[in-house]
Amino acid sequence: MPKEILASIESLPSRYRGGVGPAIRYRVKVDRLVRDVVLSGDDCRIEKATGVPDTEIQTDRETWLAIDGGRMSGIEAFAERKLVVRGSIEQSLHFEPSFDRPRRGALEYSLEMVTARRNQISTLIAGDRDAPPLLLIHGLGATKASWLTIVGPLARHYRVMAVDMPGFGASSKPIAPYDAPWFASQAFSLLEALEVENAFVAGNSMGGRIAMEMAMRHPERVNAIACLCPAAAFSYRPALRFVRFLRPELGVVARGLPRKQVLSSMHQLFADPNCVHETWYEAAVDDFLATWRNARARVAFLRSLRNIYLDEPHGDAGFWTRLAKLETPAMFIYGRHDGLITHRFAKKVRETVPQAKVNVWSDCGHVPQIEFPERTTAEILRFFRAARAKGAASHQTAARL
Repeated sequence: MPKEILASIESLPSRYRGGVGPAIRYRVKVDRLVRDVVLSGDDCRIEKATGVPDTEIQTDRETWLAIDGGRMSGIEAFAERKLVVRGSIEQSLHFEPSFDRPRRGALEYSLEMVTARRNQISTLIAGDRDAPPLLLIHGLGATKASWLTIVGPLARHYRVMAVDMPGFGASSKPIAPYDAPWFASQAFSLLEALEVENAFVAGNSMGGRIAMEMAMRHPERVNAIACLCPAAAFSYRPALRFVRFLRPELGVVARGLPRKQVLSSMHQLFADPNCVHETWYEAAVDDFLATWRNARARVAFLRSLRNIYLDEPHGDAGFWTRLAKLETPAMFIYGRHDGLITHRFAKKVRETVPQAKVNVWSDCGHVPQIEFPERTTAEILRFFRAARAKGAASHQTAARL
C-alpha cells in the first residue's frame, strides 16, 4: 500500500496547475511515508524530506486517498481532525487547489486575491456559484482560517466567501482608520468586486461588529446577520482618556511577542481548550506570529483594538442608538465562558433589538464555530433559512399589492 501512496504523490507534478508565487516547501506525511513537495511558479518537484519545510501536512492513508480521489477535501479532513497542519494554515490552503483531481463530491474551493478599493483581499470561495452568497468575517487577530471548521457544511447551501479583512492575514495592510465603518465599506467593496448585490453575513467577535455595521448602514444589501460573540460598544469605559491618548503607530517597534504568551491566549478563547488538537494551536500561532512580524499588521491590530474600545455607545450616532433601529434579521450567540466579550451583552441586545434571536451557550467560550462546529452550523443554517423564507413571503405579498 505505501507504493500506492508514493505513486499518488509522485503524480502531483503532472497534475500541477501552476501559479504559485514564491517557492513553498510542503512536507507531506502519509502514515510513515514522508516526501517534500516543492512548488514554485510553474514548477512542481517531489523530493526526499530535507531541511525545514514551510508547511507540514500529515494524514493517514485512507484520508489521503480520499482527498486525492476527490471524495474529500483537505478542509473537510481538517475539520474532522483527520488531517494535521504544522507551520502555516494559510499556506496549507494553497496546496489542494494547486492540483487537478477528480470531482467526486468533495468540497471544491478556490483562493482568490480580490482587488477592492485598491486593497488586495484574500478570499476563500466555496460552494455553488448560483447559491445565495454568504460572507464570513473573522475576529481581531484572526483570519479566514477561523471558519474552516464550518466552511464545508455551509458551502452545501451557500456560496461561501471567507475573507482576511484588510490589515489581517494575507490581505493588504493599508494605512487606514480600522474602525467598524471602514471595515464595513471594505466588505461592501469586496462584494461589489465579486458582483454580489446582497449577501448573508456571519461574523465572529470583531467580525460580528462589522456585520452589524453593514446591516445598519446598508440594510438593503444584507439579507440577515449571524453574530457570534460579537464585539459591541462598551457603556463603561474607565480607561477612555488613556486609550484615546495611546498611539497604535507605536506598534511598529513592538515586533517581539513571546510564543508561549500567544499560545496561552489562544487556549483561553475556549471553555474547553481540548476542543481542538494541540497541533492546530501551533499552526495558528505560526500564522499569527508570521503576520505580526509585519509592522503594518501590528499597527492594524492595535488600531482595530483601540477602536473597539473607543466605539461610542450612546448619543444620536452612538452604537446602541443605531442598533435599536436595526431591521435586518439578526441572530446573536454568546458564550458564558467567553473571557473577551461578556455574555451579559445578551441582555442588552435583547432589550435593544427585541426582534433579534439571542442565545447564550452555557458551555461555550469566544469562538463557537471552532468549539461547537456542528451546533453553530445548524443554528446559522436554521436562522438564515427562516430569514430567506420570510424574505420570500414579503416579496410575494408586495407583488400582490
